[in-house]
Amino acid sequence: MPRKRSVKDYYKAIAVERIERLFELAERVFEKRPELSDRYVKLAWKIATRYNVRLPVNLKRKFCRKCLSFLRPGASCRVRVQSGCVIVTCLRCGHAVHQPFKSKK
Repeated sequence: MPRKRSVKDYYKAIAVERIERLFELAERVFEKRPELSDRYVKLAWKIATRYNVRLPVNLKRKFCRKCLSFLRPGASCRVRVQSGCVIVTCLRCGHAVHQPFKSKK
């Protein structure tokens, strides 16, 4: 017998939908109004923390964890590859994130 979804699961599902929508809007608006895209990211982060929702990896890498600004390579962040790591540096606060990767053999 399948488990009945609780109200909490329902709220989390709605929260995930809203977070994904806010990131889509942030990408779309970034060229014209980068401050608005930062606001969308802050709202998404607030929803994620309030409803205890884990962000997918692809969304985690789209914003700075320190200043919560939307990251677009070349415009709001610098991306460098160095000795097996991708280094993403936020141009607003200077926070750098090292993301290791394996090269294909």
